[in-house]
Amino acid sequence: MRRALDLAARGRYSVSPNPMVGCLIVRDGTVIAEGWHHRAGEPHAEIEALRGIDARGATMIVTLEPCVHHGRTPPCADAIIAAGITRVVIAMRDPHDVAAGGVEKLREAGIEVVTGILEGEARKLNEVFVHAVTNRRPFIILKAGMTLDGKLATVTRDSRWISSEESRQKSLELREQYDAILAGGGTIRDDNPMLTRRLGLASTPWTRVILDRGRIVPPNATVLTDGGATIHITEDADLDELLADLYKRGIHSLIVEGGSNIHSEFIRRRLWQKMIIFIAPMLVGGADAPSIFGGEGVAKLADAHRFRFDRVAIVGDDVMVTAYPSVSRMIREE
Repeated sequence: MRRALDLAARGRYSVSPNPMVGCLIVRDGTVIAEGWHHRAGEPHAEIEALRGIDARGATMIVTLEPCVHHGRTPPCADAIIAAGITRVVIAMRDPHDVAAGGVEKLREAGIEVVTGILEGEARKLNEVFVHAVTNRRPFIILKAGMTLDGKLATVTRDSRWISSEESRQKSLELREQYDAILAGGGTIRDDNPMLTRRLGLASTPWTRVILDRGRIVPPNATVLTDGGATIHITEDADLDELLADLYKRGIHSLIVEGGSNIHSEFIRRRLWQKMIIFIAPMLVGGADAPSIFGGEGVAKLADAHRFRFDRVAIVGDDVMVTAYPSVSRMIREE
């Protein structure tokens, strides 16, 4: 199954809004075929693995429950049954209400089915897909480069460059993996960023979302004039309604780059699912310097916005911290 997960990850830059899926076919302890989902709209991992082989009596190992619906490709469960596979080992069930049901269909056909093998790893690999299809909202990644004292810029709004060159490269790599990026009008006015993909890794659409409720973005801003896909929001839209609309547009994951007001609103309203922070070894001070979480603070530590560290790494001169909302937060919300 670990090999199947490694295969699945090869689709990281090309399968959205579909999940990443990897598949092996094994007979007598020997792998006789492999496959993974290469690109949305193309054959699924199971079909790729079944091509050109005699799979009768073999075992299939796959990271996601085979689908049963007719979408842009035929149902994988039907192909597995027709191929004569006798045993299917699955990492996780499909959370999508349309595609799920493959386990039951395979069992009805007399195929032995085992589920839950390395399920945690499989769910983390497809955390974007799982969240998006379950909640009908994009998976939100808060991303920021900040000083050790939590500042996104100095009191004069000087922010180039807080993060190291290596951290900025990592940030560009993140854009290749997700569907869209969101920034506030102040960031566009002050920095005039391009917010583009530049590495050529992704083959999926890319969208810039500009939240400009104060109508402060200049009409000649790069994001409005370079011909790229931009959603420019000038009305006072509710964030939850905005996220629902983005999901309907096919945006299943969203990097939020702020600035301070935007980050603070997403944190305060608990609308994020993952946080990636690049912390630079510098202090700039200043009560008025923008921070990652500004505005009115909490009165008691019991009300703090808590998270859990998942991974810490040195990137250039910086520390890259990956975090998720704390389990206790999610329990309280449920």
